[in-house]
Amino acid sequence: MAKIYPEAIAFLAEIQLDRMDSAGNATVTMHAENARPMALCRRNGDMWYSFVLNDTSIDPILPGQATTCLVSFVNSEEAREVFPVTASILFGDGAVTKGTLRILSLDP
Repeated sequence: MAKIYPEAIAFLAEIQLDRMDSAGNATVTMHAENARPMALCRRNGDMWYSFVLNDTSIDPILPGQATTCLVSFVNSEEAREVFPVTASILFGDGAVTKGTLRILSLDP
């Protein structure tokens, strides 16, 4: 798996894009090269953590599809502390796209 941001710490994760967005419309396909989602941590109040799909080898993610890929958080050290391995984490793009993220491994 080639990394888009080679200097960023990558986590192996599974991403599942919801079929319907938060506005009730069909969700659009997510592309690694331009997706900028945020994961929601509910520990001590809501906090959003920006991440990128750090994997050039994945196909676009279709609504309802689960995809295993590399992700990198902007603040990877803090993300390691707040997102436990295998927990289901809500994510969105700040507008309407939504889905779930599961960290499979902290070391890809």
